[in-house]
Amino acid sequence: MFKLQRLEITGFKSFADYTEIVFTGNGITAVVGPNGCGKSNVSDSIAWVLGEQKAKSLRGEEMKDVVFQGTSKRKASGMAEVVLHLVRDESFIDTHESELENIDESLSSLDEKAIDLVEIEVEQSTVGDEFNGFHSEEYEVEKVQAAQVGSIQAVQTKIKTKRHWKPRTFALEFAPGEAVSVTRRLYLSGESEYLLNGKTCRLRDIQDLFAGTGLSGAHYALIEQGKIGQILSSKPSDRRNLIEEAAGISKFRTRQRAAEARLESAKINLSRISDIVSEIEKQANILRRQAAKTRRYKILREEFRRVLRQTFAAEGKHLSELVDDLEAKLEAAQKIERVAFWEVAEKDDTFREATRKAREAEENLAQLRAQHSENALERDRNEREKQYKTEQITSLKQRSAALRGEIEAVEKRFKLLKIEIERLKKDEQAERSRAEKSELDLRDAESKYQLKLEELNKIEKTLESERVEILRHTAASERLTEIERQLENAGERLKERLEGLRREGERAEETFAEHQKEAGKLGKTLEKERRKLENLHAEKQEILEESGGARNVLQSNEKVLRDLREEFSRKTHRLETLQELEERKTIYAPTVQKLFAEQKQIGVKFLGTLADKLNVDERAEKAVENLFGSYLQTVLVESEEAARKTIRYLNENNLGRIAVLVQSSKFKVQSSKPKTENRKSQIANFLGTNADFIELLAKTFPREMAARLVEDLEKLNAKYDETFVSFDGDLNFGGKLFVGGKANANEKNASLLAFKRELRELGNATEKLSEEVAKAEKDASKTREILVEKENKLVDLQSFIVKVERELLSIEIGAKSLVQETERAERHKRVVGEEAKQIKAELLETEGKRTEAKVNAGKAERARNAASENLAKISQRLNETRNELNAENVVLNEKKTFAATSTERRRSALNTLRRVEAEEKELESRLAHQSLEILETDEKAKGLENSIAEIKEKIVVFAAEQKGEQDELSENIAHLKLARETADAMSAGLAELNKKSSEARNERAALEIRQTEAVTRLKNLNEKSASELNLSLLELVESETVESDFDLDAVRQTVEDLREKIENFGAINMLALEELGEIEERLTFLTVQRQDIIDGIAAAEAALREIKQRSRDRFRAAFEAINCNFAEFFQELFGGGKGEMTLLEAEDVLEAGIEIVAQPPGKRLQNILLLSGGEKAMTAIALVMAIFQYRPAPFCLLDEVDAPLDDANVGRFVNKIAEMSEKTQFIVITHNKRTMEAAKALYGVTMQEAGVSKVVSVRFE
Repeated sequence: MFKLQRLEITGFKSFADYTEIVFTGNGITAVVGPNGCGKSNVSDSIAWVLGEQKAKSLRGEEMKDVVFQGTSKRKASGMAEVVLHLVRDESFIDTHESELENIDESLSSLDEKAIDLVEIEVEQSTVGDEFNGFHSEEYEVEKVQAAQVGSIQAVQTKIKTKRHWKPRTFALEFAPGEAVSVTRRLYLSGESEYLLNGKTCRLRDIQDLFAGTGLSGAHYALIEQGKIGQILSSKPSDRRNLIEEAAGISKFRTRQRAAEARLESAKINLSRISDIVSEIEKQANILRRQAAKTRRYKILREEFRRVLRQTFAAEGKHLSELVDDLEAKLEAAQKIERVAFWEVAEKDDTFREATRKAREAEENLAQLRAQHSENALERDRNEREKQYKTEQITSLKQRSAALRGEIEAVEKRFKLLKIEIERLKKDEQAERSRAEKSELDLRDAESKYQLKLEELNKIEKTLESERVEILRHTAASERLTEIERQLENAGERLKERLEGLRREGERAEETFAEHQKEAGKLGKTLEKERRKLENLHAEKQEILEESGGARNVLQSNEKVLRDLREEFSRKTHRLETLQELEERKTIYAPTVQKLFAEQKQIGVKFLGTLADKLNVDERAEKAVENLFGSYLQTVLVESEEAARKTIRYLNENNLGRIAVLVQSSKFKVQSSKPKTENRKSQIANFLGTNADFIELLAKTFPREMAARLVEDLEKLNAKYDETFVSFDGDLNFGGKLFVGGKANANEKNASLLAFKRELRELGNATEKLSEEVAKAEKDASKTREILVEKENKLVDLQSFIVKVERELLSIEIGAKSLVQETERAERHKRVVGEEAKQIKAELLETEGKRTEAKVNAGKAERARNAASENLAKISQRLNETRNELNAENVVLNEKKTFAATSTERRRSALNTLRRVEAEEKELESRLAHQSLEILETDEKAKGLENSIAEIKEKIVVFAAEQKGEQDELSENIAHLKLARETADAMSAGLAELNKKSSEARNERAALEIRQTEAVTRLKNLNEKSASELNLSLLELVESETVESDFDLDAVRQTVEDLREKIENFGAINMLALEELGEIEERLTFLTVQRQDIIDGIAAAEAALREIKQRSRDRFRAAFEAINCNFAEFFQELFGGGKGEMTLLEAEDVLEAGIEIVAQPPGKRLQNILLLSGGEKAMTAIALVMAIFQYRPAPFCLLDEVDAPLDDANVGRFVNKIAEMSEKTQFIVITHNKRTMEAAKALYGVTMQEAGVSKVVSVRFE
């Protein structure tokens, strides 16, 4: 058993930063925090690192959702990593490993055979493709998408083979007390990796390590949020997984599935290897025929090369002479072109000058027209201005008349106001005299009072100042004394801080130097890796292009191969059918069929039939069939004795009548091409057999052999002893007997000679197609091998690129971190230096301030004593001055009352006077303004009249200038016309010269094209020579002697004829004998392999039986024990009631589902889904605890399983897990206070920064 020690989380979900959670000893550890802070991410991280493969189980859509996605203030993480640290407990002994060793050995042995067979099939299918079209079904070429890294996707081709059982190669046995760390990483690119104790391992290794501990498979020890209720609502088969995990048979079940798959695969392989053996035997026969064909091919190839050498030499000589001739003509054409070019250049300068003058004339004319337009606009503007100013003069005269009427009314009102103002001035003068007198008396009294008041205020201020001075000096003395003490302490602290900064500066300098040194090394490594990655990408692109080309060639070759195979299969099937008919003699009469079927009983060897010995031309088939009739089925024997035996057997058995011909000499079937083309031809010329057999037929069938073959019988006059037959089969016997007519469909299909001809043609066609198929298969196989090689190389290169990119990413991250550390060290060093400098300045300043504070404290004490003495004198003088001020105040009040009354009367008179005077001034101002406006109006009218006179003078001048402008415009137009005519004449001359230059240039270009074509032909001929003869054209011309009467065209035709023969020769296997030996050796090897597979099947069946039996025994024992525990825990948690599990009926206990029956106290038995949420939770908890009781897990994680429970049930739940925590670590994620109280350690998950979880811990022991 493993105990959980520590959990490290980096970049997983909301844990953006490195987070460590330490678990010590047994007991309960609680993880708490508000909703949405990331508590459940702790349980998700543990499930994930233990191998959870379903993203939905981790509350995500896809697996990359577990990587920290970033926030508004943080970037997303590039990788999620969780490390689980455990230690092996002494109390746990794994009894499974020894039981699984024999099973793994059986599976490995069986898979070794399967692996060998796949290699054999791939090799065999290649050989079969080369010779007879055999194609293994296991060898499939398909396109699959390779892994995506960054913005790269590649296409690879691979051989599909079945997945094999790979036994564990990672040691999973750990001594008691030994530490174990399990790590899982996931990159944003989709790559994932597992590590066990820091070494890369497989997911299966992690699953095997924790199999049977409750942490793998169904992992009943990890109850995620909401899963506690799913235990009851899940299917019965899913509940069985929990019992299987507790029983420790998950490893056995894995081996069982593997053994069943391997067994089925092995049986299929056994059948397939038997097919391969029979196929190899056919290939050996094909190779023997190919050896003879190869010798004929070599002779023809050598003749072809000899003729091709002479052809290339003659053509090369001809092209060389042509190139030299064209070179001389091209040089002359270039001289003519240069002369024409200089003439054009000279004429072009003159044309440019004429064009420039015409352009200047156009510009002058345009400027003149623009000036005339401006003058016309100016004349129009003067006319409009004259009219406008005339209207303004009329308006000004009307305004002047209105103003004069207003001035008369204002002058009348002004005279009345003058009289009123005189009266008001006299009244105001009288009031002012009285008020001035009272004001003088008041000012005299106020002056006396004010003098006394100022004296009193002065004394009070002096008194207050002295008091403040005493307090100030007292406070200053105390303050300065305290400042002196504080400055002394501050100086000591600054000295200590300065010493600390000196040591810190030394450390910062050392750190900065180390980081700089490391950064230099890392920079070189980073640059080296980047160059390596660039080279790899370039190599990858090159391979991709080559692979694409090879794939296109392969598709083309395979299409040709499929077409040839279809035609070959069709014709082969037809040939086999006809051969079967030929062997059974089905096409012959029943008597012939019986003879050939019973020739052993007769004791005679038949040499065939007459039709077998003939190779009749297709045109003459009907003629020969109608002429010979049933004699074509004549049976051939070697001797007269054989003929007599045959006739005797026919007579004795009443088998019918048939002709028997004795033919003892050997003969050869000749071509069916007639020897003559006469209108009247002997029938013998169309039979296609040798002279000996013709002579035999002439003796046996004289009338038939004497017949002549003609086109039309109607135009002949046959003699009595002559026989004629037409190509349609009509017969004329001496002009007396005629036989004719068309055959019906059945007779036509039963043509014996047509059957023989089709059999021969199909044999030739299938042989030729077989050779073409072999050649096409060889081409496709060679292209496929190239493609597979390229794609395999691409896959290896892609894997290496991924590895280099990963290393580069790791180096870049390290370099970035190192740069940050270097910058941080540099800043630290700079800050330390600046702070030390600042502290030194502060220390000097502090010493000066302390001395100054001490001197100032003495001065403050002396000043305080002097101020106290002066304060007593000032207080006595203050009392005397206050008494004098009160007497003066009484007199002042009386004077103020009288002065206020006089002042008010004077103010009233003055206000009335001011109002009237203001009105007078307003009238006076209006009068002046109106008078001024009249003057301005008259002045404006006069100015406008003068302006109108000037405008009239300008209009007269403009009229005189208009005629001169027209004359100047006509002169410029004539000048422009002349310049344009000159430029057009120059342009025509230049065009003529350009035409001559173009003709010279075209002539030169044509010669260059001819020269280029000749050089290209010479170059192509050289390339063809190097390609086909492996010799340069120069070597051929020098070494080959070409006769003067050498006919190049005729020899070219000979070359094409030879080439066509070579191409029509079919596929050639140059290594037929060597391949025959290899095939025989392979046949022996396959026989041994077949027996090994049979032995492996027997071993696998035995292993499968053992797996099933052990799994059943363990499952039954675990189910019974857990069921008893469940009943006890149910009663404890509910305080009564009944709970049990039952197995559903099934043929195999390993496939049976599990049903849960629950009856809480006081309730009748009912469907478990009808229980309340709390009852469901308590039932599920009872089941989990029952499983723990049977097989305790190393640790148990419960995510908010107490959420649906009330306080009473929470108490029972807490008490039970506290009791079980002596053997098992419990990590509980909860919001319940009762559960928190039972915990020995408390971890709080917070989210101080939005979207980023942090962990704080509290231990209670």
